Amino acid sequence: MMEKKTTFAPLGVVIYRDSSVGDELLCGCAEYLQLLGHRLGGVVQSNVYRSGRLKCDMYLRDLLTCERIEISNNRGNGANGCRLDGSALARACVLGSEALRANIDLFVLNKFGKEESEGRGFRSVIAEALIAGIPVVVGVSERNIASLTDFAGDAMKLIPAEHRAIANWGREAIGRRRVLFATVLGAES
Repeated sequence: MMEKKTTFAPLGVVIYRDSSVGDELLCGCAEYLQLLGHRLGGVVQSNVYRSGRLKCDMYLRDLLTCERIEISNNRGNGANGCRLDGSALARACVLGSEALRANIDLFVLNKFGKEESEGRGFRSVIAEALIAGIPVVVGVSERNIASLTDFAGDAMKLIPAEHRAIANWGREAIGRRRVLFATVLGAES
């Protein structure tokens, strides 16, 4: 009987129910991997709640440059609809794309959200990373998992929404990339 060979999926996916918990989890894992000396690209989100305001201010922190970008518009307490600042998100996407050319080990994205589900946002940056052989870990809500699955197919692996599982997948992905890179360089010598 032939043993089935397991393949490594270069896109680690963390499904969450509560986006603030998902944001904290991916931020903590990114910080842990950086403390281990790994170079990360991508963004993690933090939210700031202000007195007298019903909605928080949303910020993305670029993991390579540490630039902090506010991605929400304050439209007032009575406003409905999307508060996302599209130009700020575009700035974060540019930083993410630039990180892919900076010899990073892993790309981290806080969320495959509505923008990515509709073909915008970080979607092209994720594809660029995977084509370049850079592993990606991304958070996604249950409502957007079908869109991410349509986009990524077999390239993705579900990771439990636990710090240890995400960190272990990240370390394994980085290790596999380094071995592959060393093998390619060795073959060129």
